[in-house]
Amino acid sequence: MLKNFWYACEFSSAITQKPKQILMLNQRFVLYRNTHGQVVALNDQCPHRGAALSLGWVDNNCLRCPYHGWKFQADGKCIDIPANAPEMPIPKKARVDSYPVQEKYGFVWLFYGDLPPEQRPPLPTLPDSIFANLHPVEYECTENANYARIMEINMDFAHVIAVHKQSFGQRIPLHKTIEYQVEEDAWSGVATVNYESLGNSKSVLNFLLGGRPQLTTRLSFFLPNVTLSEISIGRGGAFDIKLIVLIAHLPIDEETTVVKRIFYRNFIRFPWLDGLFRKLDSKLTEEDAVIVTSLSPKSMPKLSEELHVAADALGLAYRKLRQKYLAMGWGLESTEKPFDKANEPLATPSDILRLSRRSNLTVTGVKNETE
Repeated sequence: MLKNFWYACEFSSAITQKPKQILMLNQRFVLYRNTHGQVVALNDQCPHRGAALSLGWVDNNCLRCPYHGWKFQADGKCIDIPANAPEMPIPKKARVDSYPVQEKYGFVWLFYGDLPPEQRPPLPTLPDSIFANLHPVEYECTENANYARIMEINMDFAHVIAVHKQSFGQRIPLHKTIEYQVEEDAWSGVATVNYESLGNSKSVLNFLLGGRPQLTTRLSFFLPNVTLSEISIGRGGAFDIKLIVLIAHLPIDEETTVVKRIFYRNFIRFPWLDGLFRKLDSKLTEEDAVIVTSLSPKSMPKLSEELHVAADALGLAYRKLRQKYLAMGWGLESTEKPFDKANEPLATPSDILRLSRRSNLTVTGVKNETE
C-alpha cells in the first residue's frame, strides 16, 4: 500500500450530512458533508475513549462523538467537551487527524500522506468527452484479495478468453501475439488494443453496425488505486456501443479490498434497467474474483518471481511504477494502526485537580504536580 497519493475512497453520491465510515489502509475514516456541500474527512476514532465518530452526528458543521458528545471541527480540533465547565480549557491533544479531500468523476478523493500541497500528485485528468451521453450505474463489492492484484486483472488484455469464457470471452478469439505501446507518465499508464473479434457473430449487431464489429479496448491505471476500461464495439459509426468502467480499489488490508465501480453505457439508458446492468457487471466482477483470490502469493510479487509475455506490458508498467514509489519510501506497513503513537493521557493531573476544585468533586489517587 502507498502513501502520499489521492485515494478514490467513496462514491460522491454516498456522502451526506450523516457521517459515513470508510475502511482503508488498515484504518477507519469518517466522511460527511457540511451545510455548504463540502466533504469533511477525519480519523474515525475519538481520542477520549476510542469511540467511532461515524456513529455520532453533525452539529453546526462539526462532528459530535457518540460516547460523550465531544465536538470536533473540520480541521480535527475539539472545541467542546460537554462534561467540562465552559471555562475549562480544552486539552491540546483533544483532536483527530483531518485529511484533504476533493470530488471528481463521481468519487471522493482523500489524500493520505505527509506531502505539502504543492508536492502532491495530481488527480487523474480524463477528457469529459469520454463520459458524454453515457448513463452511469454504481456498484460495489468486497473481495478477499490484494488490491494491486485486482487492479492488475483490470488492465489485462488477454485474460478475457479464459476468465470470461462463460460470458463473452468465447467471442474474442486470440490467435496472434498481443503487442501494443504503453503511454506512461509519473502517475499513470494507458494502452489500446484492437481485436478483430466478434467476426463469427450473426446477431443484429452486424446489421446495426454496418458489418462485422471490431472490439477496441483502452485500459488505463492511475496510482494509487484506480483503473479505467473504455470499450467500443462497432466500426466507428454512430451506432457503436460504448462501455466505460471506472473503478476505485480500496485496500482495507493486504488481503481485503472494497471495489467500487461506476459502469457507464451509451445504449438503452433507461434508469429502470440499471438493476440488469448492475447484475451483468457483478457477474464479470465475480468471474475475476474467482481467479484473483486464488493467486499465490496473495500480494504483488517481485518482477523476477513470475513469467511475463508481451501482452503483460501494461501490467508491468504498473508494477514498475508502483515499485518506484515503494523504493522512495512511500510504502505503508500493513500493520500500521491509528493512534499507536499516542498513549499519553489527554488531561494532566493538574487539569483534573483544577476541574475538581471548580465543580466541587472529590478526586482521589491524583498527586498535585505543585507538591
